[in-house]
Amino acid sequence: MTINPTAIRQQLQKRGILVFSRLEDISGMVLPNRLEMLLMCICVKGSISATIDLRTMQMTSSSIMVLRPGHAVNNIKASADFEGFFFVAGVDKLSTILPLMSRLMPCALYYAANPIIRVSPEEIATQQSLFNLLRAKMNNDANPYRDQVISAVIELIFYEVLGIYTAAMTRPVGHSSRGEQLMTNFMNLVDKHFRRERTVLFYARELCVSPKHLSTVVKEVSGRTAGEWIDDAVILESKLLLRNTALSIQEISNSLSFPNQSFFGKYFKQHTGLSPRQFRNSPVL
Repeated sequence: MTINPTAIRQQLQKRGILVFSRLEDISGMVLPNRLEMLLMCICVKGSISATIDLRTMQMTSSSIMVLRPGHAVNNIKASADFEGFFFVAGVDKLSTILPLMSRLMPCALYYAANPIIRVSPEEIATQQSLFNLLRAKMNNDANPYRDQVISAVIELIFYEVLGIYTAAMTRPVGHSSRGEQLMTNFMNLVDKHFRRERTVLFYARELCVSPKHLSTVVKEVSGRTAGEWIDDAVILESKLLLRNTALSIQEISNSLSFPNQSFFGKYFKQHTGLSPRQFRNSPVL
């Protein structure tokens, strides 16, 4: 069956939420670049492999994957015996129906580094039941409270997944600290502005703190500097554009707001050890 990505995007814009059980129904929408929505996958049986942020990862049976907007996804492949579910939600829809998004955000760093986790068969069975319920309710147009029912089921799904991820984290569970909240706000700004802004000063001003304070907090919370997070976002985007588009190096330089191609080339080589052209022509690992 041929999937029309444009039609799927239109459905997402109309309903805000989509649920699939086949990889074919989702791959055309999310590939080949950055996600513009939240994607959750429940692998009940079989396996799925994918390139996520240029790293090869694999889901096996009894595992869950949560990908926030901004992740780069490519080369998704499912085994012949794959069984599972895909849940896609637009950010606007989530922010409208899910107050708990504020609770998910402090875990953003953990999700980014560990999007796939193993869970118990009992937890998978619970998720499978909830996704079946959600899909049934989404197809029930006769209920005048359909939207409220769907919202309630989604909240239940997310609270269950949040509990699973939280239990897997090594830090104590609780309300996010001021430092964690600042880190979350910083990462959101980086996602939004990294194509134009690469200085810690810009983000500090946006967050109404000093550059020194922002740098100190980010280092304490994540173990990495604010500048490293900014550079990583720029370099990842550069690699994606070099690998997955026919844009010239000059066009890529312009899209990332570098003053000229030469400056972009020096920046890229400083962080990767290769020139943009060398990276584009190098074998895909």
